[in-house]
Amino acid sequence: MGKRIDNTSCHCLKMRRSAENVIHFYDAVLMPCGLTARQYSLLYAVHHNSGCNVRELSEAALLDRSTLARSLKPLLQAEYIEDKKSAGARDSVLVLSLKGERVYFQARQLWNTAQKQFEAKIGKENVQALENLLLLLQNL
Repeated sequence: MGKRIDNTSCHCLKMRRSAENVIHFYDAVLMPCGLTARQYSLLYAVHHNSGCNVRELSEAALLDRSTLARSLKPLLQAEYIEDKKSAGARDSVLVLSLKGERVYFQARQLWNTAQKQFEAKIGKENVQALENLLLLLQNL
């Protein structure tokens, strides 16, 4: 069971708890590949922006640079992401390693499973309604 949202009238707290429940759901589905939902999203961003620098990746991932740097550290240590910058160059050149590509493709299959399970649990119409509400919320 996820975090309760029926014991508060605070909209913000309900949204936060709901987001944590969804993240936990995706993390559980991704667990066999050893990634969290956030880590998968970063591998996805590097895969689709191969050769990007940290600034470009922060824009693509919609994360501030300090949060991104902290989030990248375990992926670099696990050798899923490599920095191919030239000696003496300032900007990073981030790419997925072969190991990173393998785990990314494994995680992508699990993520697709999570998407289908989420839709099955919530219902297609409710997912569409949720996405419409989330679009409204992004403009607060």
